[in-house]
Amino acid sequence: FEVVAALLKAWPEAVNEKDEFGDVPLQVLCRKKASFEAMYLLLKTWLGYKENRTKSAIMSLQRGTTVYADDVVKVPFSHLFALFNNDADNPSPNEIMDYFVRIEMWNGVSLVLD
Repeated sequence: FEVVAALLKAWPEAVNEKDEFGDVPLQVLCRKKASFEAMYLLLKTWLGYKENRTKSAIMSLQRGTTVYADDVVKVPFSHLFALFNNDADNPSPNEIMDYFVRIEMWNGVSLVLD
């Protein structure tokens, strides 16, 4: 977590860098089973970029985050993905917003409001 925090402090744009497979650090961290805290920090920073708050950008995270991540790490992603599909089993927008408020991910709250 400390390494991720230090990197993002020095180079916040790193969240948008892609590896040789086209994956951003969020996807790589999920594959590596990183901690919730590290993922939270990366996701919060990633959502801070307007271009990442689009349906296509968010849905692009499905590759790598839903397969490899631990259950606790999957929750914020599943809430983000639920905003952009109409599955009847999805939480409601109010439930999604409540979740993002609880974890203090304000960019997630603003996505629900948009």
